[in-house]
Amino acid sequence: MKTVKLALVGINGYGKTYLDYLLDRNDPRIRVVGLVEPYLQGCSRLAELQKRSIPIYPDCHTLYKNETVDLTVIASPIPFHTEQILCALQNGSHVLCEKPLCADERDIPLLLEAERQSGRLVFIGYQWSFSCAIGALKQDILAGKLGKCHTMTSMVLWPRTTSYFGRGTGWAGKIRLPDGTAVYDSVANNAAAHYLHNMLFLLGDFGKAAEPKVVECQLYRANSIENFDTAKITVTVEGGTVATFLAAHPVRRNLEPTFTFQFDRATVCYSAVQTKNTLSLMPPEYTEYGKIVAIHQDGSNTVYGNPFAGSYNKLEAAVEAALTGEIVTVPCGIEAAAMHTRLINRIQNGFEIRSFDPIQIRRENELVYVEGLYERFLELYRDPTKAIQE
Repeated sequence: MKTVKLALVGINGYGKTYLDYLLDRNDPRIRVVGLVEPYLQGCSRLAELQKRSIPIYPDCHTLYKNETVDLTVIASPIPFHTEQILCALQNGSHVLCEKPLCADERDIPLLLEAERQSGRLVFIGYQWSFSCAIGALKQDILAGKLGKCHTMTSMVLWPRTTSYFGRGTGWAGKIRLPDGTAVYDSVANNAAAHYLHNMLFLLGDFGKAAEPKVVECQLYRANSIENFDTAKITVTVEGGTVATFLAAHPVRRNLEPTFTFQFDRATVCYSAVQTKNTLSLMPPEYTEYGKIVAIHQDGSNTVYGNPFAGSYNKLEAAVEAALTGEIVTVPCGIEAAAMHTRLINRIQNGFEIRSFDPIQIRRENELVYVEGLYERFLELYRDPTKAIQE
């Protein structure tokens, strides 16, 4: 059986999920030939790696000097993505890089040209873009089955503690590193980036995402960080669709990804979990929680399924490309991911980040939260024309 020689860059943080998947699944099509991780003290499976004789290198350059790699999976912090993607392509490897594509939009042309010259493919790990449910919905949108899309509203409220903002080597919550390198680590470019990107992705052609024409933002922070942890981002794309993204970390309660998209001939709904609050946000016709459903004006429904199913479809797609050597249309590659990166740059360089009034901020163990912010975001979902603070 032909095997893919795979290298994993980053085995702590999110990289651990890849490491666990690769070690536990033991796919006969995949041979892990090397890992890159300069901070081994954080690896809980180090003894097992040593027992399996899987070499660990301090950087990508050393990896490629010693190994031939067919597919490089990159799960490192945001500021390293550009350099590591370029290094992999220059060494003849396909790439699956975790989101976002990169921090600085000026790197996008370099990445596109490197991909073109290498003859290899770059996959960017917005896993919803590789899901069967999102793929089927996008096909129906492009085929015109739902009519014109007028509005999109997506929301996720995920509490994050001070430990989350202290993770890594000092890049978490940063706009730039001390040397000026862009990071742009925020609720919109990291934890909840998928759900902002997803709206642009659904409105774009195959393998692409829609370009925002008009952007309006309200950005806030409650935690002691440089960047924002709370956002209301509204974009208008060509054709007039208005998409609103609502996300916050300084909240006491969790609200899993939820969205409502209004088309001419249908309302497309999704809420990951049924709760008292999500019941109040969804139309009464929506009953299949955990699945994307189009509620058509004629009373019929189209059930697209669970967008979280097949969370490793992105890896499967990259492995298949490396096995076959075929140049295929990547659902989410550099072009599709680039729109999100460009939007984040536009936001970071064009809008003020405000601090919440200290009177509103509460602390509960390691969690910093804003009193009433969770409830306010429920109001914003119902009426996206409102402001975070009036």
